[in-house]
Amino acid sequence: MSYYITIHHGHGVDESTLNRWVNITFSKRDLFYLRTDGALICFIIERIREKKCTITLKPKDREARWCISIPASRAHKSSRGVLRDALQLAEWYKVQILNGNASINRELLFDRNPYHEGKECCRENVCDRVLHPEWWAKDTYQDPEDTGEGAGEGAGEGAGEGAGEGASKDS
Repeated sequence: MSYYITIHHGHGVDESTLNRWVNITFSKRDLFYLRTDGALICFIIERIREKKCTITLKPKDREARWCISIPASRAHKSSRGVLRDALQLAEWYKVQILNGNASINRELLFDRNPYHEGKECCRENVCDRVLHPEWWAKDTYQDPEDTGEGAGEGAGEGAGEGAGEGASKDS
């Protein structure tokens, strides 16, 4: 599934290492016209139809900003088949967006900050659980088992609380 497109309810798009990726890159001139999710997905569909995109084995949107990658099956023998597959998925995304079941994180997509290996949506320790549930499932599952970090945090909190209580008892 694309890094910037979120499906709110139901299953997303299965991602395989066998996928080919159709990458659509945006320019600064395009930004003015792409103010809504609907406009952005229509622009993506238009770019795929006009064949103004690149086909790669890895998604480009995980390495750079201003690009959305749409997965397509690798089983196609020609690039036309890959583009048809990506166009069909983009049309499905459009229906999901128009029904309110999906959104595109335009703020992150058109962010001018450098790309840092994912988790850019997590600002000030508040992550969008809908955008990246796999990160949350992994993080919440490992935290209780990891006693090294938990003990360090608990000791820091306990020392802070004890100092606060001791100060109030002395007064």
